[in-house]
Amino acid sequence: MPGETLRAAVVGLNWAGRQHAQIYAQLEGVELTAVCDVDSSALDRVGRWFPDLHSYRDFERMLAEQQPDLLSIATPARWHAPQTILAATRYPPRAILCEKPMALSLGEARAMLAACERNAVKLAIGHMMRWYTVHEQARALIADGAIGTPLTATASMESGGLMNNGTHTLSYTQFVLGDPDPEWVIANVQRKSDSYERGWPTEELSGALISFAGGMRVSFEGDIPPDPQYDWKLQTVTGTDGVLMWPSEFLATDYAVRIVRRGRGITETPAPTQTLDDVFRCELNGLAQWARGEISENRNDAHLAIKTQEILMAIFESARTHTLVRLPLQTMGSPLIESIGTGEFPVEFPGRYDTRYAVDQPLRSRD
Repeated sequence: MPGETLRAAVVGLNWAGRQHAQIYAQLEGVELTAVCDVDSSALDRVGRWFPDLHSYRDFERMLAEQQPDLLSIATPARWHAPQTILAATRYPPRAILCEKPMALSLGEARAMLAACERNAVKLAIGHMMRWYTVHEQARALIADGAIGTPLTATASMESGGLMNNGTHTLSYTQFVLGDPDPEWVIANVQRKSDSYERGWPTEELSGALISFAGGMRVSFEGDIPPDPQYDWKLQTVTGTDGVLMWPSEFLATDYAVRIVRRGRGITETPAPTQTLDDVFRCELNGLAQWARGEISENRNDAHLAIKTQEILMAIFESARTHTLVRLPLQTMGSPLIESIGTGEFPVEFPGRYDTRYAVDQPLRSRD
């Protein structure tokens, strides 16, 4: 009901989970009641900030005893599906915000969504950059016809891998374009070293051409540095009447969105003063409003996020099969894991390492 106070809980207290906890504690109409992590030091850190919180090392016990209305799942990706399904099935909150990536396979993602639908739980995925003002401005300008009919777009992320920063970039690109349905993907990835990201195998480089309903096509680059003559990189959408561009994420520029039209010069919108805390606040406040029924739609809705998940898996499937992959994707497991298991990506530079945790990393080949 509008105006009621919602009880919130967070599992997973690394950076994202701590951000969720801090923002929940600040939101009007939300009470942060409990946190959970298997790491006692992580619990102690948050406990020093909020001494009255209930702290748990057992996720199911927290759910059973606290029965939260809002649940943030900020654990590593391998726990996203089992924890979401457990919460939705046995102790259903009103809404779950599961951090990105949604899951490690399309089958897991569909199972998460099905469990939530069966138990009337609203599921959101933490593609927080959909709440970034620049992306809101770009989406509105395109929808208003500022560059005519969109034809092509470029999207890139400089580092982090497909299942980490790639899912953010693809998601906010879809958001800017109005969330069209993806139709096919042709792509390739490189994995010459035994690299992982928070315990899950990852690629080193990726590139894809993605086609959407209506013929719109997006060219995506992952972990490929920008041209060294520039100290920034741009995301772009080209239409029948101009080009719209914006700096990726929070890079410092004196404008937010720039539009270039033939014969009519350049127009720019002012750079926002938004911080990451502001973005998290918008995201979690939107979750609370959605849970109360104050809004009927949420831009992080898992029904939208699963489109991003399908694109990610189609990129790996295209690399595995060396073919154009038409959607909906039929492969429910992880094409990357399948490719590694069958020797499609032999390790040329041995020595397992994790891109998130290791300090002295071996150099990645960019051949």
